[in-house]
Amino acid sequence: MTKKQPPWMFGTPRSMPTRGGVPEAVKAEVSTKANDLIETVLKPQYIQPPPDNPQFNYIVDLYGKWYQRYFYLCATYRVPDPDARVASFEVK
Repeated sequence: MTKKQPPWMFGTPRSMPTRGGVPEAVKAEVSTKANDLIETVLKPQYIQPPPDNPQFNYIVDLYGKWYQRYFYLCATYRVPDPDARVASFEVK
């Protein structure tokens, strides 16, 4: 006996198109250019020394990373509140 397919599925998993990954050459080129942009433009502009009396979260690091087929520009923020649950957090 075959398993009945749910009514909301229109095709079998085999008939659905597969998505290809990003070629390694493209990943390397994107990573190199993004890291160059981060180091020469973004870090000098957006990363400042910590304020004397911080009241708000502030950026302490900028970087790029791959997740599956996507490249993200990420920032790490520091939380100045001593009672905070976490000392820092990441934003993509």
